[in-house]
Amino acid sequence: MSRKCVIGAGPLFSLLLVSSLIIMITVNSTWTGGGDFLDGVISCAIAFAANFIAVIPLGLLYRRKPTMNILDHGYYLTGWFGGVLALFYGFYFLTVDCYYLSVFQVFNANMIDPEMPSWLIVIAVLAAAVYAAWKGVESITRASVFILVMLLAGLAFILLTSIAQVKPENFKPVLYNGWEQTIRSTMLFLGRSTGLATLAVVLPVTKGGKKTGFAVWNIVTYVLMSAIIVIMVGVLGNALQIQMFPMHTLAAVSGIGPFQRMDSVFLGIWLLGVFIKIAVDLYLFGSCMQRVFRIRRGGFFIIGGALAVGAVSVLITKSVALQHLFFDIYLLAPLTLLASFVIPLVLLLIDTLKSKNKSIRLMEETLEVQNENRALD
Repeated sequence: MSRKCVIGAGPLFSLLLVSSLIIMITVNSTWTGGGDFLDGVISCAIAFAANFIAVIPLGLLYRRKPTMNILDHGYYLTGWFGGVLALFYGFYFLTVDCYYLSVFQVFNANMIDPEMPSWLIVIAVLAAAVYAAWKGVESITRASVFILVMLLAGLAFILLTSIAQVKPENFKPVLYNGWEQTIRSTMLFLGRSTGLATLAVVLPVTKGGKKTGFAVWNIVTYVLMSAIIVIMVGVLGNALQIQMFPMHTLAAVSGIGPFQRMDSVFLGIWLLGVFIKIAVDLYLFGSCMQRVFRIRRGGFFIIGGALAVGAVSVLITKSVALQHLFFDIYLLAPLTLLASFVIPLVLLLIDTLKSKNKSIRLMEETLEVQNENRALD
């Protein structure tokens, strides 16, 4: 990634908020492990707190060397193994994109009538994402600001027009069936959030209030996700357990006056979110490959990554086994934990040990010089 590019903190965290929103609008009882959706408010709170803890190693690395991203640290601290880390991050971003694009295709196959061909959706989304990634991360982040405004307006309209249909009897005590679903939902929310991994790559070229942006991003994400959960439970009740995409169902039954069936608004929200997510991840994939192969531009890899995402996502929609693999928490959650927390933590420890050893050597050399000077005297 060229150090000449500069990203504003506001646009960057707007992009991360867009990515966070599409996590919540695609969950269902199968992926959260049960029908106790109200427990998701606690899951959101745990994920909210976990983000502030998980960012600490990355923040300390950045404080020590503000001009270096996680890829630079990998090469600087581990030598050739930095290439392995860069490959891991690159393919991690593509794996997440395969998940998001395949989920949208499953939605299209089951909820849209008449069904649109999956390959047509794949081509349209990926073509737009490749163009945006080719233009650079600055263009993507600027576009994310306008897209975020549209997403928030659409979500606000759906939620506000649904409040009148909330039924108090649909709510049951939180943690009524224990902690199992809460833990699974927390892993789901954290596993599908690539925000910290994105920051690990772009933080050194980000200007502005990064701490404030991080806090606002997480707070707004928590508030919105909690509001979505509460209103979905209040409106749909037990029907949530049999809905493949509950947020789409909520949008379909919401409305006020002449504005009825907001499912088309939901579809637009999802498409815009997927576009931004894939665009930035393709750019990050290209940046990772630039480091691995030591080239100036990653345009070829952006196109190659898009083709790979398109092919794999279509395969996922046609294979139940692959859906179980990609849609379950046990693939993305460990990968996200590695990319967001474990790798920065390990690199931080290596940097600390090397700095400590360097200080010890410097102290020993200083003592040797002092002893030599005394001997000469």
